[in-house]
Amino acid sequence: MAAAVTTRTTWVPARLARPTAIRASRHRASISSRRVRAQIARASKNDEPDLDPEEPGFFGSDDWDGNEGPFIRPEGSPFFASYTDPTVWKLMQENLVAGEVEQILPAKAKLMAENDGWTLIDVRPYPDYCEAHAWGAKSAQLYVPMEVDSLAKGAKAVASVLLFPERLGKKYVNVECNEDFLDEMQEELEWGAKVILYCATGGVIGDPELNYADGQQSASLIAAHELAMRGWGTDNIKHMAGGLGMWDAIEGFDLGAVPE
Repeated sequence: MAAAVTTRTTWVPARLARPTAIRASRHRASISSRRVRAQIARASKNDEPDLDPEEPGFFGSDDWDGNEGPFIRPEGSPFFASYTDPTVWKLMQENLVAGEVEQILPAKAKLMAENDGWTLIDVRPYPDYCEAHAWGAKSAQLYVPMEVDSLAKGAKAVASVLLFPERLGKKYVNVECNEDFLDEMQEELEWGAKVILYCATGGVIGDPELNYADGQQSASLIAAHELAMRGWGTDNIKHMAGGLGMWDAIEGFDLGAVPE
């Protein structure tokens, strides 16, 4: 079994698998929560067979939400908009606020993980997790290093290097959605376990009626939305603002690493 080592020379087991709450008004939250529950019910229905995207009639059917990717997009998302489209993020933000997903800082996240049975989940690509992660965190990748297995992906990789030449020499130059995100979550934890999600930067949920109205989308917030919409239970989902950057550079908390 591989071993993981912290920057303070403490040893922990390595992962064997793959690579201040902000609340809306009660009235608006109640209305939005009903809509969220309806979306969850529709998303999790399995009484009818899914149409194949190659079948006639798929586009415009109940199975087609404008995106063939693995994650649930909020109801009302523009037809071909990506998960990171500003309009899609506003809808995600509404759902996170309505579900009362709590946003906490690293200091509180550390205390909850150490004392209250919460598990830190690093949603960054596994190579980044191996390089450094919050002490005790488990890995469940929302995005994975992109496999260049087509001309389109090859062009995307070249464009990434041209735009970000510093990526040359890195373990990957771009990422893609991880279709196994939910599987990786369940490899580490039982469904509905108490989790604190984080990525590199953290992002901000925000609140249209309070400060930082538009928030700031991040990988960990997309992951929080995905779990909420899949029925993980919003009471068991926390989001760590500031991400690993704040955990390490500002708070100076312990880091773990997985030797190659």
